[in-house]
Amino acid sequence: MLANLLHSDFGLFAGEAFLALMLGGALLAVRQAVLGKDGPRTRLDLTGPLTLLALLLLFVRPQSGPASANLPGVLVPAALVYLIGLVFGYRPAPWVWRGIALFVVGLIAAQYHGVRIATLKVPFAESWVELGAVGTVLTALWLALFAGLFGRAATIPGVPAGVAALGGLTFYAICRLREDLTTPEGAFFALMLAGACLPQVFLAQHLRRGGATSGGYVIGFLVGVASIIGALKNTALLVAVVPLLIIGAPLFAAYCTYIADLRGSWRAVAHARRLRHLHEILLEQGYSPRQVLQIILGGTLFLCLLAIVLVLLITVSFVIKLLAILIAAVAGLTLFYVVLRMMPRPIQSAEGDQPLSVSLLGVKVHAVTMPQALAQAEKFIREDTPHMIVTSDASGVMRAVDDPEFRDIVNRADLVTPDGAGVILSARLLNIPLEARCSGCDMVVGLCGVAAELGRSVYLLGGAPGVAELAGKKLQEQFPDLRIAGCRDGYFKPEDEPEVLEEIKRTRPAVLFVALGIPRQEKWIREHLEELGVPVSVGIGGSLDVISGLKKRAPVWMQRAGIEWLYRVAKEPSRLPRLAALPRIVVLTFAELLRAPQPVDSADSIRQSQENSR
Repeated sequence: MLANLLHSDFGLFAGEAFLALMLGGALLAVRQAVLGKDGPRTRLDLTGPLTLLALLLLFVRPQSGPASANLPGVLVPAALVYLIGLVFGYRPAPWVWRGIALFVVGLIAAQYHGVRIATLKVPFAESWVELGAVGTVLTALWLALFAGLFGRAATIPGVPAGVAALGGLTFYAICRLREDLTTPEGAFFALMLAGACLPQVFLAQHLRRGGATSGGYVIGFLVGVASIIGALKNTALLVAVVPLLIIGAPLFAAYCTYIADLRGSWRAVAHARRLRHLHEILLEQGYSPRQVLQIILGGTLFLCLLAIVLVLLITVSFVIKLLAILIAAVAGLTLFYVVLRMMPRPIQSAEGDQPLSVSLLGVKVHAVTMPQALAQAEKFIREDTPHMIVTSDASGVMRAVDDPEFRDIVNRADLVTPDGAGVILSARLLNIPLEARCSGCDMVVGLCGVAAELGRSVYLLGGAPGVAELAGKKLQEQFPDLRIAGCRDGYFKPEDEPEVLEEIKRTRPAVLFVALGIPRQEKWIREHLEELGVPVSVGIGGSLDVISGLKKRAPVWMQRAGIEWLYRVAKEPSRLPRLAALPRIVVLTFAELLRAPQPVDSADSIRQSQENSR
């Protein structure tokens, strides 16, 4: 059984991947010995030779796959492609000359090595067209296109190898699904190419230096060869759809970025911007090279799955195929955009010591992390003048959208922290720099730590009778130096309000926690902010219930995953109506995406927001 496995296609695939891994390690050792760790910035890309060497060692093995005299021969023009990549890497030239050189190599492969498109199947029909001499030219153009696309994408290490590995596996799956339309040589070559390229996804950044991309040209050329050997000899439909979907993945997602610019007018996209590649745009937007690689490979995987689905639907009517393509296009673009925006990126900061103020659906929020929010609160305490902090979750944002009075209170607050997964999700989808959640409970604990460190006191107002006192004891256990200026439940009558205000003014706390629920607590704070003169007043909702221990908080992993709301609803089904804010904020977010952007100067907008906050 083991022997059969080792001689099977996937046994050879595993052996090819292991061989490529070992060869990659050897090439790394050679590079280290020749160039040294701090050697010159030589433009060198070893991914091309590694791929060729792995395939060559496989082809010289007896009975390593289906007999074909053409398979080893295609490595010769592939080596020429590598030399072209090296030459134009050292001496940059217009892309036309590079394209001509790749076209000539494609002619050589078609004329002398049997890699040729002989017939073409009319899409969505049963008729075939003999290409004759045109097939040679079409083959050369096809191979030059593949080599050029992969070479362009090779500026991000791992992209050519990753796309080739996924593409090779997809070609193999299609060959096995439709053996009547493909060749065993094509299946074998595609699988072995995938095995040679898969380890390079992880080794690529070490196998190249100086920004060299010659290896990408070789991998792209070989993928083009695999598509011809396996599919174009028998069915042009698979070659016209599947390879272009797979190879187009590095460019495919660029349309999502362009859409944001095209919402206003097609003239909004400068000519130079239209010519840029996807990864160049993503890197400019703050995504790391590793994230760009994940994005491109994820998009490629989606397209590979779509290609397999189209093969399974090859016998169904044209209408069903078209419907499947349309559904996949809409779902793919939506999924891509959501995943793209959910990836974390560095938060830009405003000029000076003021936190960056942004507008989320017309509601002000500050782009701060918890340490930054606490540092700002400490500054407020040291200034010893009245300041208001608002913790804004999805329900708070939705209430501010519906209630102009409450929205005005939030927009006039000195600090508005993002509290809740819904707020972060909406901000990321709108490309607003809110990356970190500042929960109300954590804010209470952090502010108590700041007050204790400064030798100041806090006042707890709200909750059921006895809850504030119990929460105060828990906080003092955590911070022994913390002074509790006073505690009062939130069930006081209107005629008792002067007494509450007088007690707060008399005790002069540095921080006033108000747990009366949204929006009552914010309106109460705004009404009495100047009268009380407390340096920091913040509405905290039901945080006192959690801090006192009467209600259990969600596990840490749920907090980090942004699904603490799910735990709270499961424990308190009465909170279920508040859950409607989550889908609503998502709907409003996508509606906002469809609106034409307003041309505003970001710097002036930030300064105006900061002046309004003062």
